[in-house]
Amino acid sequence: MMKIRAHVGIIGAGPAGARAAERLAALGADVIVFDRRVPWEKPCGGGITASAFDNVPDLAGIVTRAQRIDAVRLETATTMLIVPLERPIYVLSRADLAKWQLDRAVAAGAVLERRNVRAIKRMPRSWQLDLDNGDQAFVALLVGADGAASRVRSAVAPNLDIELEPTRVAYVPGEGTTPEQLGLRFFPHVQGYAWDFPRPEHRSIGVGIAAGTWSRPRMDDEVDRYCTDLGAHGHARFERSGAVIATAQRRLGRRYTHLGGDDYALLGDAAGFADPATGEGIQNAFRSADFLAEAFERDRLFARYPAIARRRLEPEFAIARFVRRVLYSRNIANDLVDLAPRHAGAYALVSAIINGGNEHDPLRIARVLSDWRRLRRAHCPMTALVHDG
Repeated sequence: MMKIRAHVGIIGAGPAGARAAERLAALGADVIVFDRRVPWEKPCGGGITASAFDNVPDLAGIVTRAQRIDAVRLETATTMLIVPLERPIYVLSRADLAKWQLDRAVAAGAVLERRNVRAIKRMPRSWQLDLDNGDQAFVALLVGADGAASRVRSAVAPNLDIELEPTRVAYVPGEGTTPEQLGLRFFPHVQGYAWDFPRPEHRSIGVGIAAGTWSRPRMDDEVDRYCTDLGAHGHARFERSGAVIATAQRRLGRRYTHLGGDDYALLGDAAGFADPATGEGIQNAFRSADFLAEAFERDRLFARYPAIARRRLEPEFAIARFVRRVLYSRNIANDLVDLAPRHAGAYALVSAIINGGNEHDPLRIARVLSDWRRLRRAHCPMTALVHDG
């Protein structure tokens, strides 16, 4: 049996784990990353918002591999509405994103071990990690970046309660007829939506909703229906996948302290950091890794990480929770899309929500009145962008 030793052990080499490996290795830490199957494809859409580039400027290095999105197509059972984006979203394969970030981590000095961690045990001065081939690893600091169903979270913070939203996805070859548009479809009285995310070589067409809302067969039926409506012929033969999204819908409050301590930290989906309103998690996966590096740089431990994450993220999460409640209470999201083709004020509000989400700027909503006035002066130009079915 081989025994591996390192100062920092990271379980999971997705965006959060590989970003943390890069940042900590660049700070001089001896870093080892455990992930047997990286880089892997992931069912979630793969959209990188405009604000993600603001918060993580390094992401500019991946836009050449991504599909540029300049408009969002919103749909209900009766209406289709096109909303132009003030700044583009970029969509790419999650496998490409994982490889790009992992290459950066290895270049910074991190070591990748393509093995699974089967068990985690706290020792007096280290963490013992039992690997799938019978070997063991011993690390002083442990990072959990192993996704929504995190094994690390179960070991270090078993009482941490986060919301897990189910998804079902079809991978459809080709870019489709509108590769420059990202599609969202809303359902009456349902917290969630279906999506059409064009990637450079295929499309991620799926549905994600609040837990306990629909059965898996019902979710697959809605994915099939969306594929059919989008003209994706033969969709029944396309690769299917499913996963859960760990969102910050449930307010942690004082339980932020469960996200880290002197010798451990939870990042990204393992911490439940997906946006409560949109389910988008890539940006906060990268950001949480940066927060961890900030904490580590100061005293070579992770003790300050929970406070940094709470200070930076909780105000945003509070607004996102409010937006989610408003949009899905009394069917407002569905009704707004239906109303927008005929009313400039409703269209301005929809545009503000979409662009505000892309910019991660809740104050964008404050511009609704000025947008409405602008649209009125222009004689409601949004009618040329709408098909009312």
